[in-house]
Amino acid sequence: MAESFDLLMDVSPKKLAWNFLVHVVRLWKAPCRYNPKEINSIEMGGRIQASVPKALVRRWNDNIDEFKMYKMSNFIVVDKREKTKTSMNRWTLNFSHRTVVLLVENPTFPLQAFRLTQISELLNADRINDSQLIDIMGEVVGKEDPKELITSKGKETKRLAILVEDLDNYRIGCVLFGDMVDQILPYLDDGRVEPLIVVLQFFRPSRWNEKTSVQSHFDISKLRINPDLEEVRDFRDRRLAAIPSNLVRISQVNTNNSHSGADELKRGDVTVNTIEEALNSTQEGPLWIAGTIVAINSGKDDWFYKSCRKCPKKVETPIGNRYECGKCGHTHGSASLRFKVEVMAYDGTGSITLLLWDRETVQLCGRQAEQIKDEEELYAEGYPAALESLLERKLLFKVNVKSSNIKLYDQVYTVMKVCEDDTIFEMHLPNKTFSTVTDTGCSNSVDLSAAMVDINNLSDSQYSVDVVEDSVTSLKCKTPAKTATMVLKQQIPINIENEEELGFSTNKLTRNRRKRQKMQLHDSNE
Repeated sequence: MAESFDLLMDVSPKKLAWNFLVHVVRLWKAPCRYNPKEINSIEMGGRIQASVPKALVRRWNDNIDEFKMYKMSNFIVVDKREKTKTSMNRWTLNFSHRTVVLLVENPTFPLQAFRLTQISELLNADRINDSQLIDIMGEVVGKEDPKELITSKGKETKRLAILVEDLDNYRIGCVLFGDMVDQILPYLDDGRVEPLIVVLQFFRPSRWNEKTSVQSHFDISKLRINPDLEEVRDFRDRRLAAIPSNLVRISQVNTNNSHSGADELKRGDVTVNTIEEALNSTQEGPLWIAGTIVAINSGKDDWFYKSCRKCPKKVETPIGNRYECGKCGHTHGSASLRFKVEVMAYDGTGSITLLLWDRETVQLCGRQAEQIKDEEELYAEGYPAALESLLERKLLFKVNVKSSNIKLYDQVYTVMKVCEDDTIFEMHLPNKTFSTVTDTGCSNSVDLSAAMVDINNLSDSQYSVDVVEDSVTSLKCKTPAKTATMVLKQQIPINIENEEELGFSTNKLTRNRRKRQKMQLHDSNE
């Protein structure tokens, strides 16, 4: 009499004597939270998830392999309710001391390892469910250069973005982290003419700034390169029928629009404005400017903010010992620190206040906010010493001119991208700017109409406007912008004969001006 087996779709917690005949399609070892070298559990995912608890890890470690068939019986069915899911089935099969696993040498049905999601389905979805890990198959048609990075916990790792295309010519960006970068790099040779087929197993989908992509998710994800499986061979044959193998198949691309903005500027269709033009702009939207960072406005406690560990949204005071994000709903025990640095840039036509967020600040100073937060003893002028590297940097900024900047006179402009390439900087430098900028980035002239001066202290002075300009230049080089106006108010002498040229307006000056005009009119009538 043939042995009977249960179906995974029928699993419930109402019995223990379950008996299955299954292929293991994905297996990973979850490390201990406090000791990464120690295995906390062995996990298996696919049509349903199975879990070997820590107490039984030694018994089953290295005794179960992927893509093999087993008879498995006697499980405890539980509802783990994990946020990240590898299966559509809500139940998890927990191994116990009664669980029996037997290898089947001759499988009785074919292996169907993946539940593939179509790229077009992801791209056209109204909403992305980033808690459900998915499988995607495609050919690698583009690549970026790998990058070294440091995680929020200070761990060094690698990052590589590739572009994957399916049989319908739909493309999606994929971000690989850690060991997966070293795994695929040998296959990304320039001039490759053979198709590189990959299966992205248990990858997390995401959508950010209207761009949909997938990325590896810790130990759960698996990158399979040209696996010897029937469905992969069929995919390869169909791709070769559409695109001959004598063509170069992988090109150098940029799947994330370049954080530096260099590619956007290299296209040649970008106009770089002066700071004066940006300040006078009456049209909302992004524009590029060139400038030198001459001051950092941030103090000891306002150069960073606490954010959700899943998205950049700011999180408020914790509820108990947990933080809850109001945007994505993610709950976590500790908040992440991200940069929020206010600086002033100058170009010879004027000065502008810019807000650098985390991505751009990390790009410029090369460190994470959490890395330098512990260096409070190194603070200079109220902000971390690590931010000193921003000063005197000549950069191209892509700023967002908002309605509040135009109608409400908001003086802070948000930076969307930066470019620190010196060659590109010189190519896009407006002719009007930097004519008086010295090698140190300090200007020999300044628009004094922007200075705040105590009118009660106005009196005749032996100092000329040149002296005033030199004083302001010195202040711009040595004094943070936040305190510059206070020092100006106390120290700068003004020549009262130049008040019209300088643009000051007070009741006293207006009366004197009217008096002189009346006298001139009287003289002309005579």
